[in-house]
Amino acid sequence: MIDPTEIQRRRFLAIAAASSGAFALPAVAAADETVTPSDKFVSLREAHIGTIKIDLRIMNQFGDQPQEVQDFYVACRAALNGANPEQAVADICSKFNRHKLGGPMLGDVTPTSVAVWMHMPKPTAVTVTMTENNGGHSKAFTSSSDSPILSIRCNGLRNDTGYTYTVANQAGVELGKGQFVTPPDKLNEKPWRITFGGDFHKIGMYRPELMQLIRERGSRAMLLIGDSAVDGRKDDLPMINTDYMLRNLSPAIQSLTANVPTLATWDDHDYWGNDTSGKLTRSGKPIDVQKLRETWKSQWNNPQRDLADRKGIYFATHFGPIHYIALDTRSCRIHERKGRAGSFLGDEQMKWLEKQLADSDSPFILISGGTMWTDHISNGKDSWGIWDKEGREQIFQWIDKKSDSKAMLLSGDRHGARGFQIPRPGHKTIHEFEVGTLGGVPGPEAFGDDRTHQLFGLPSRSWAFGEFSFSQQGATPEAVFRLINEEGKVIETVTV
Repeated sequence: MIDPTEIQRRRFLAIAAASSGAFALPAVAAADETVTPSDKFVSLREAHIGTIKIDLRIMNQFGDQPQEVQDFYVACRAALNGANPEQAVADICSKFNRHKLGGPMLGDVTPTSVAVWMHMPKPTAVTVTMTENNGGHSKAFTSSSDSPILSIRCNGLRNDTGYTYTVANQAGVELGKGQFVTPPDKLNEKPWRITFGGDFHKIGMYRPELMQLIRERGSRAMLLIGDSAVDGRKDDLPMINTDYMLRNLSPAIQSLTANVPTLATWDDHDYWGNDTSGKLTRSGKPIDVQKLRETWKSQWNNPQRDLADRKGIYFATHFGPIHYIALDTRSCRIHERKGRAGSFLGDEQMKWLEKQLADSDSPFILISGGTMWTDHISNGKDSWGIWDKEGREQIFQWIDKKSDSKAMLLSGDRHGARGFQIPRPGHKTIHEFEVGTLGGVPGPEAFGDDRTHQLFGLPSRSWAFGEFSFSQQGATPEAVFRLINEEGKVIETVTV
């Protein structure tokens, strides 16, 4: 039997040659390609390594993908690591009769609009047709044709309304479709949902159960809190792009993002590698951090993704009455000021956050950061506790001033899932919900040494997502947090 590594090496080399002419796969019997059960499931350590063999195992570990899909991925991976990658990938798409590289991915949703992201083989225009459910009329939105990566803004929608949409290229070929429901413009007695979680680490991106449940439960948006698709590729842009291609080819991710508007922020492994942050160097030379930010923004469908002058990937938006603030807790850190105020977010982002909170009149404000806010797990490792306690206290004081708003903190990074109450002056409380269980990867213990303010703890290697439902019962706005596992069981509930 031929070793699986040699099989994939042959296929990689054979398909890499396809862009220059003849196209042929190595003649290897199907039986020789079987991965034994002991080799099937990928560890976190292996995912960080991310060789072609490992990434193909990620692709197949929750169900074998069609051979054509695997061959397409391997061919594009070779092309991205070769000369003239854009043209080579476009040629491979033509050979495989594929009209897109990724999408549709919904994002940047409001009560009256949504953005549809597409990654095309080459610059071209696409048309999104939105049809209101229950016999409503249709609207068409056509993109520009100056970039292969597009985010098409679809305005003029109705709040709290279901839509079906299709995406087609200029030749009329359908590129994808989906359904979604816009958020309401204000709270009422009918609950509606937003989902969140972190730490896919690529491993979880092909497991379908959680993503199917998120769709079935009718989430209006999905918030990814770091360590999602790219896994420790540093500034190797070809390999960063292969990780995004691996994401785009996942049936589970395709189904989720085509039907649930998805917003994302990064953490250390998306950014560079384990526990990395701020300015980076390789061989003594500074890395182009802005290029890493631009690549990230192009591959996710976030609000404010085109703000070229922003030194960070942070953004804010409103899901109707809910204010969402996504922080960049990685690239803006100032190492020479570590331990002093402003070192964790940087001065520019701190000023921006202060204004966001001061101006907000939303009943609920969600503030996400890739790392944990509290220090109960791992003693604040790589986060606020060892970087910027003073800056964290400033933020908490800004939150304390919001007498008509309730701010809740979202986090990831530490794997497992946990809830905390942060006591504040005047008998106030800030809640933190850390859900790092989208990939079922190992991590610290479920509970900290001091459980006084910990509401719950789900151990690492668990699979779960967090969900908020929002409503207004009488005159009182209400948010209910639920932690839901891969079987659809609600295992924790916290009412705010």
